[in-house]
Amino acid sequence: MRNAHITQLFIRSLGIVHLFNFLSLLFQTNRLFGSTGLIPVTEYIARVHEVYAESLVEKVRACPSFFLLVQSDWLLLLGAILGVVLALAIIGGVYTRWCLISSFFLYMSYVSVGQELYSFQWDSLLLETTFLAFLLPSTRMGFKDFKSGTDKITLWLFYWLLFRLYLESGVAKLFWGPDSWATLEALSHYYETAPLPTLFGYYMHFMPEWWHQLETGLTLIVEILLPGLIFSSKKVRRFLFFVFTFFQIGIIATGNYGIFNYITLCLHLFLLTDKDLRFVAQKFRFKWSPGTSPIPRATWKKYILASIIVSFSVIEFMMLAGGRKISQTTIGTIQRYTGATKISSRYHLFGPIDPTRYELIIEAQASNDEWLELDFPFKIDGIDDKFPFVAPNHPRVDFRLWFERYPVRWNEVQDSYVDVEAAPSILRGYLRKLVEQLISEPKLGFRHFTNQATIEADSLNIRISYYHYKMETPSPGSDTYWSRKKVGTVYFNSELEGKNQKIIIRPSN
Repeated sequence: MRNAHITQLFIRSLGIVHLFNFLSLLFQTNRLFGSTGLIPVTEYIARVHEVYAESLVEKVRACPSFFLLVQSDWLLLLGAILGVVLALAIIGGVYTRWCLISSFFLYMSYVSVGQELYSFQWDSLLLETTFLAFLLPSTRMGFKDFKSGTDKITLWLFYWLLFRLYLESGVAKLFWGPDSWATLEALSHYYETAPLPTLFGYYMHFMPEWWHQLETGLTLIVEILLPGLIFSSKKVRRFLFFVFTFFQIGIIATGNYGIFNYITLCLHLFLLTDKDLRFVAQKFRFKWSPGTSPIPRATWKKYILASIIVSFSVIEFMMLAGGRKISQTTIGTIQRYTGATKISSRYHLFGPIDPTRYELIIEAQASNDEWLELDFPFKIDGIDDKFPFVAPNHPRVDFRLWFERYPVRWNEVQDSYVDVEAAPSILRGYLRKLVEQLISEPKLGFRHFTNQATIEADSLNIRISYYHYKMETPSPGSDTYWSRKKVGTVYFNSELEGKNQKIIIRPSN
């Protein structure tokens, strides 16, 4: 099985993914990681040093990052620029192995300090894929003389990753969301409740119910029954390439999930051979013919590394399938160290599907003026908000806000809540920081919105209103895509900070 050109195409494609990922990081670095950002690296590293003051090993385990040694806004920006340069070098075939190694450790440094804004599964998938790419043949100055293919053990490891990615996602659907997936109802709600839906996803939501049941069932077949066939014959893998690729293109068309689907498409390439590329070239009348260079043999070191990777991935699967209590066992303790290496992770994409879309709207008031809704660039805010296609860019704040719910629960009532006045500290870290900046330093907080120029004030009153959103049936000439029902409102009062009573029930209007 000749795969030198497949290997070259994979390396270039992975380089393109790194390029878009580091560009996305570059444009968000200061307002996220900087000293005035929402998740300042300096503050996070200070907490790591404080909590693990007596153990260097525990510090590295908790935060395997170059930023443990030194932090500055310029260094953060320089690291993102360096990532772009490394990605361009990978695409151009310049010392690809060393560039991949550097990209791995560089991006791991950002992920390790990124907290909830860099805890997405595609961040883990990019690191794991890049680590496996170390094992591929390297280049010096371009791909002109690149004739080495991928040895069998490395190729098997890529199959193993692709197998786990699909199977674990399927298993998670049945373990965590049986009330929607096993009943074939999941995709009836998916398009409406996706974090950043696309316009195509909007129209897909209004397909008939039988269609949603069909695509839900097909999704389970693709993710649970087909992955095992990856280890079979070349013909079967060629068939899987088309099925899996069509599946991923469907996800790309209906939701903005950063680089996730693009990494997966890169992995699909190893389901093909150079012979398949030659067939495509002939069909489109390209003058190209792959060489017949021998496949290199795997060294004993690769077998040892493969054993370690498989062992780590089995531990991750046990953590996925074992439930919350497994984190308190010996397996959970071991995983805290194996997981810190970032060479294997667990994947549970689209497990439970929420039947209701929640959105929070941040509102600002200068003095006694009217409340103004602040609009994020990509998040769904107003009922006339359209559906941007932003992937492979990943707007971290816009995406993460989809996970936020009303922070105060009253007898577990889900439909409506009592309005409250609260200290900002009841919110998650990055969101608390954003609210605090909007209250006391509006210019810093306004960096994340599109309509910040409409308010000029040194301090603001801030509240967050929470809503249930529903997609409105498309109609000619209408600019309304959503309807919404208010769940409750939290008014923020910094004077409540540090007091025993951080939350005050407000009288109904």
